[in-house]
Amino acid sequence: MEKKAVKKVIKIEPVSTAISVEKPTGKRVCAYCRVSTGSAEQNSSFEAQVEYYTRLIEEKVNWIYVGIYADQARSGTKTSGRDQFQRMLQDCRFGKIDLILTKSVTRFARNTVDSIKVIRELKKLGVEIYFEKERVSTLSEKSEQLLTILSSIAQAESENISTNIRWSIRYRFQNGTFIIGSPAYGYEKDEKGELMIEPQEARIIRKIFDEYLGGKGSYAIARQLRREGIPTIRDSKGWQDSVVKGILQNPLYEGDLLFQKTYTTEGVPFTKKHNHGEMPRYLVTDNHEPIITREEAQAVRQLYEYRRQKQCTENLEVYQSRYAFSGKIICGECGSTFKRQKLYIGEPYQKVQWCCRQHIEDISKCSQKSIREDCIKQAFITLWNRLAGNYEEILLPLLEVLKAVPGDTVQEQEQLELDLKIWELKQQSHMLQKILSDGSIGSVVFIEKRNQIDMELEVAYRRQQVLKEQKLFEQEIGQTEYLITVFRNRPSIIEDFDEELFQMVIHRVTAYSGSRLVFQFENGLELEEDYGKEH
Repeated sequence: MEKKAVKKVIKIEPVSTAISVEKPTGKRVCAYCRVSTGSAEQNSSFEAQVEYYTRLIEEKVNWIYVGIYADQARSGTKTSGRDQFQRMLQDCRFGKIDLILTKSVTRFARNTVDSIKVIRELKKLGVEIYFEKERVSTLSEKSEQLLTILSSIAQAESENISTNIRWSIRYRFQNGTFIIGSPAYGYEKDEKGELMIEPQEARIIRKIFDEYLGGKGSYAIARQLRREGIPTIRDSKGWQDSVVKGILQNPLYEGDLLFQKTYTTEGVPFTKKHNHGEMPRYLVTDNHEPIITREEAQAVRQLYEYRRQKQCTENLEVYQSRYAFSGKIICGECGSTFKRQKLYIGEPYQKVQWCCRQHIEDISKCSQKSIREDCIKQAFITLWNRLAGNYEEILLPLLEVLKAVPGDTVQEQEQLELDLKIWELKQQSHMLQKILSDGSIGSVVFIEKRNQIDMELEVAYRRQQVLKEQKLFEQEIGQTEYLITVFRNRPSIIEDFDEELFQMVIHRVTAYSGSRLVFQFENGLELEEDYGKEH
């Protein structure tokens, strides 16, 4: 039988044995410190951490001091917002650091995902992180499982703190005691933290509102402010269309404060979002001295909404009330609305007219004749020019008469009580949903309680609507003040038809036989104009 050959193993020594055996002369060490707020107490803690780690590293014989990376008044829930933290990671990638000292896992990061991600990256680079409080090194065996648990605890702690802070802020929103940090453009804070007008900035605010009511758009206003070199609000990138729109829609300038326009998400990482109705908002009325009147603010809101709807309509491919008089002209004989018609299309004598729908369908049911569009436009121009020159003599006495009508204090009190009841019922509904989620009540009890709350809400909403309908004089007062504001800011004489102006002031036009048009303004005032015999 043939003998099996014996395998021979030859050991090949490494070429760089001498180099690999050599140990570095010292370990390059840095420390990372962080405090999450800028308070005096936190500042002391911050300075103490920096001083402690500087002394500790420099006293170690085999440690080489690299530096202290410190983020002051920075949240630990996101690593992206900490400049020094990011610089430290970059230096680790460049091979400048061997060991990072930090106070605890919570000081390093309160976001589990970010914390583990960074630890793993540095571990691959051979960089050790030592957490003093927990006495854990990331290069030790089974360290990652422990760090995952500790980071999760840190994240939970951060979420609890955030929840408490949010609750505290909302509580102050509700009772009107919240103090804003940095006041908006046009205001500054006094020694008590109350808002007061900043004269130079307030002048710009008034200019923005006046020019918008005068017909300019937000983009044109922003461009003009840039050309004039007017300084912007703190940290702003300059006068932009969006900045002007934000000012025009901010109730702050009429003396009110609107809280919770933005909110922070509950889970880590905490994200700031605009509140589009997901969370309640809190309006504190008459909080400070206004820069503009409520009438000007109302006029701006109505003009803004009109322009927004017009822009949306123009973007639609289908017909959708895209003419100035659509739905505005009513037949004085049968009550039907007027329809736009084009005659002799493509001919040199092509014309546009408006005609009663009932008359078009059956002439025997309505004898109202059609009206040329240019006649309606000219009638409005004549009316405006006649009224704009002496609007104060007409509208101011009317306003005094309306304001002289006594208000119903009983109804006002009932309205306040209804508002409070609706708010309380909504809170009960929210708490009921939370109790169901916790498993504290069964679905049958939940449905019964929820139906009861819904029934009470329905009754409250109906009564609220009745009270609003009974407050007719208040609406007329507001609309009259609105008209005065429009007349004050628009030209007293116009030569061409202004569709935007027409939409702002005219609620309805009623056409009667005998070439008569009755224009009804937004406050209910009616004035008649003759549009001529030819039509």
